[in-house]
Amino acid sequence: MSAARATAHPVPGRRLPAAIPGARLAARTAPKGARTITDVPRTGSIGDIRAHKRALVVTYRKDGTPVPTPVWAAEDGGCLYVRSERTCGKVKRLRKDPRVLIAPCTVRGKPLGPPFEATGRLLEPDEEPRAERVLASRYGPGRALFEWAMDRLRIDMGYLEITIDPWPSDAQVG
Repeated sequence: MSAARATAHPVPGRRLPAAIPGARLAARTAPKGARTITDVPRTGSIGDIRAHKRALVVTYRKDGTPVPTPVWAAEDGGCLYVRSERTCGKVKRLRKDPRVLIAPCTVRGKPLGPPFEATGRLLEPDEEPRAERVLASRYGPGRALFEWAMDRLRIDMGYLEITIDPWPSDAQVG
């Protein structure tokens, strides 16, 4: 049983049907701004994310290639919380390289403002209730319907914590 969602009974490693082909298609059809977000000055702020419904999370592959993903993100105490499949690409990339860029975006991932630097990590199960409360309070019924579907499909979901944290000057990529 999930510590954060009493109705969730995930199967470890279970993903959404067609998750991988869907992610590949989304990456190929991402808006140009999402693919070039790393070239924009990093002058964004957490306030920009609060003012928009979605955030563009850019993680990095081993070779340094940026991978943008639009997500729902909610802020609390200077951290952003995101819910995602535990086995998805962004979680795997964060385990290897915790650096992320964050920018407000549209549902398709078109940036609506400049990004800022941060670091991300997958939360432990005992840390998840706070993230769930923050996301549930921000997104309401639409998110509740999405989560109901994830619970019924028994998808293995987890939470990411993204902390606003400028990278060391020698860690700049993109």
